[in-house]
Amino acid sequence: MQRFTRSVLLLLFAGVPALGAQGFAVNELGICAMGRAGVSAASPCADGSAIWFNPAALATLSGTHIMVGGTLIRPFGGFTEDISALKTDLPSQSYLVPSGYITRKLSNKITAGIGVFAPYGLGTKWPTSFIGRFDGYHTSIKSIYIQPTVAYQVTPRLNFGLGVAYITSSLELHQRVDLSQQTVTGQPFTFAALGIPTYTDFADATLKATGTGIAFNGGVTFKVNDQLTLGGHFITRKTIKYTGTAAFTQVLTGLVLPPGNPITGTTLPVDALVGPEFVPGGPLSAQSASTAATMPDQGTIGLAYKVRPQWTFMAEYQQIVWGWFNSLTINFANPLTPDRTLYEGYRDSHAIRTGLEYARSAKSTFRLGYLYHTAAAPVQTVTPLLPEGPRNEFTIGYGGELTGGLHFDVAYQLVKQNDRRGRAYTSFNNGLYQFGANLFGVGLSYTF
Repeated sequence: MQRFTRSVLLLLFAGVPALGAQGFAVNELGICAMGRAGVSAASPCADGSAIWFNPAALATLSGTHIMVGGTLIRPFGGFTEDISALKTDLPSQSYLVPSGYITRKLSNKITAGIGVFAPYGLGTKWPTSFIGRFDGYHTSIKSIYIQPTVAYQVTPRLNFGLGVAYITSSLELHQRVDLSQQTVTGQPFTFAALGIPTYTDFADATLKATGTGIAFNGGVTFKVNDQLTLGGHFITRKTIKYTGTAAFTQVLTGLVLPPGNPITGTTLPVDALVGPEFVPGGPLSAQSASTAATMPDQGTIGLAYKVRPQWTFMAEYQQIVWGWFNSLTINFANPLTPDRTLYEGYRDSHAIRTGLEYARSAKSTFRLGYLYHTAAAPVQTVTPLLPEGPRNEFTIGYGGELTGGLHFDVAYQLVKQNDRRGRAYTSFNNGLYQFGANLFGVGLSYTF
């Protein structure tokens, strides 16, 4: 029984760390900034989104600012198997990334605010006919940061800022389990030896868990002269301890072992043979589970250079320290369900962003941007859960005034990920992942 259970659990939870550590950081947390590829370390937009991009820049804002926005992410792509050349496309899906900020100038030196945003998350959905369903057919992680922030103007050229972010996070994973690969309880062979075909679903496994934590976001800006501004910010990592429920639902196969089988020697329904694993108290019964995943620290440095009164060029470098996350331990409440410790070996990712703004007037601004970032997942952990890789991204945006104090921003972003080899339900890379996404952002801000 224990060999059978261990095999099932490895299939269920092998992908959990990918949710928190495969490089799906989200930077589209302000629509104005999104239009210029997220370049904001030195000169964030004047809408309060500096709470995320660089808290120090709040000190340059006057009055009160309120901003709400959302980015709709629509991924596309698929997986092509090497041997069969069969391609499975991602089904139509979309994810909304919200953000909101409020700031107020408290004195000549101090500005305060609070922001709500989601810098880590996303997910994937595959059809349940996909071979990779045994690695995962639906994954999701959502990490919402609620960050009170204060900024202080040391001199007209130098500003500091600090935010304390409360994190509330949830994760969800759905997988199917292949009966043919499981060891028959009490026997030295697998169900495949009994004639059970490969890719026979017999269980649907689900993990749902939540956790909270605290992180710190600090920044500095320095105005070198009227043309050049430098800036940087750093947010600390936080390991979130998740608690929740692991559930296993039996999927009926309808298969029957013929007479003469080595289990009973007589006709035996397969579903009756494996059914006891799912009964209350069994190793595949619903139970409490806990784990921990790290929201990594990251740092950004950049510059903003006013080429002409109407034209501003911006560039920055970002590093996300995914390398802190090397292993994951899953703990189960049921003593019949063995705990698992898994090694993933992620590495830091790096990004270069450039942006250009053209202020046609005080009420109308056009934006362009380009960014490139490296992959966090090594070649052996590119899976259906989050098949990420090196990317080129292109952005365009516009901002305009609707009426006195009320401003709108729109932006579009195209993600072009490099094709990357990976695996789907094997221990080796057995196909090619292709991935991209269209992002649409809309935001409103009000200043008074």
